[in-house]
Amino acid sequence: MSMQGRMACLLLCALLLMGLPPAQARIDPLKRCTMTLSPGMIDYGQLSRVQASTRPLGPGQGPGLARGPGLIRPTGMALPSHTLFLNLVCPQPINLTMLFHAPSRDPSSFDLGGAGFYTLRVHDVRVDEQPVEIGLVTVPGEPPSTIAELLEWVPEHAWVPMRAGMQVPGSRLSAQIDVQAWVTADLTSVRDALAWEAEGIIDAEDARQFVALGLRAQAMPGACTPRLSPSTLDLGTVPRDSLRAEAASALAPRTVQLQLNCNGPTLLAVKLLDNRAGADAVGWAAGLAEPARFALAPREGGVVGVYELSFGAVSNDGQVMQVVQGNGERASNWSAHAEGAPLQRFGAQSAVYAFATPGHGMPAAVDNLSAPLQVEVQLAPASSLESSEETVLDGSVTIEIVYL
Repeated sequence: MSMQGRMACLLLCALLLMGLPPAQARIDPLKRCTMTLSPGMIDYGQLSRVQASTRPLGPGQGPGLARGPGLIRPTGMALPSHTLFLNLVCPQPINLTMLFHAPSRDPSSFDLGGAGFYTLRVHDVRVDEQPVEIGLVTVPGEPPSTIAELLEWVPEHAWVPMRAGMQVPGSRLSAQIDVQAWVTADLTSVRDALAWEAEGIIDAEDARQFVALGLRAQAMPGACTPRLSPSTLDLGTVPRDSLRAEAASALAPRTVQLQLNCNGPTLLAVKLLDNRAGADAVGWAAGLAEPARFALAPREGGVVGVYELSFGAVSNDGQVMQVVQGNGERASNWSAHAEGAPLQRFGAQSAVYAFATPGHGMPAAVDNLSAPLQVEVQLAPASSLESSEETVLDGSVTIEIVYL
């Protein structure tokens, strides 16, 4: 190549170099930015079934001051708040617009997997180690609608570092992000184990970097333990000659104490299952309707007695409760059941019994319930019994919890 040709080449190369864009708008593909979020997953664990008092959140309540457009605060049970630490490091200054992509619940919050919602609050932002304000924008590149040191990061909005009304580029960014979540699902109605998960992406678009933010929570059905004291009721020995010859004979009433202890307030009912059969066929029982009869059967078969069960004064954590009756394990209609009124066995008319606060007709959640269970026994007429010297009376009832 001639000297003239070499000079033309050098001139051309110089022109190409002069045409490159400014350094801050271009990232060397071999020197990428790095972005981290700590922690990247918030695990709320198994949620307590203790339902917090719910009320609308007013101005200044909740995770922070309402500074974004159209902020609406629904009611809900607040979960523990978490603070995340976001860091972005680039080899050279870039535009630091930050976006968050996640399903929203409303204009002010993001969806928590269908169980509730969560909000994000950004604060303590620094660019190249210097504190800055934050501008909330709907479209990257447009002027911010709000500028503050702390603001809510709402759906469909990005934020940018600001100083003296101007957007601040930089090579290093750090920020703190508060996450506050609420559960609006009714935990007291959970019948099966549930898990809720949500995920969003924090995107530094010009840095070609993103990090994921995950949230998860679980809810388990209420766990309640029933106890009967005593669990076995001994009727003692009844002399045959003390029985009426042609009519039923009533024994002295007994009382068994039923305790229901739960791991938190739980919506429940109980059903009573007669483990012996034949009470319906009894014709001699006095004043006792068939659905309320439970059988006493000797080991050789037949029915030699019946008994009825009724609740006395029921209380939950010392508060008086009203017994209510429903039809079936998925009962939706409830009616008051008077104290001392006979309880029906479940197989007769599928009756279940729940507990309501006085003056309310619907079941209430209980956690430490105490209910005296009164037992009244009628024995068959002596003329209907075998003439053997001894007849063993055998009755058995199962009290089963039904979670509503």
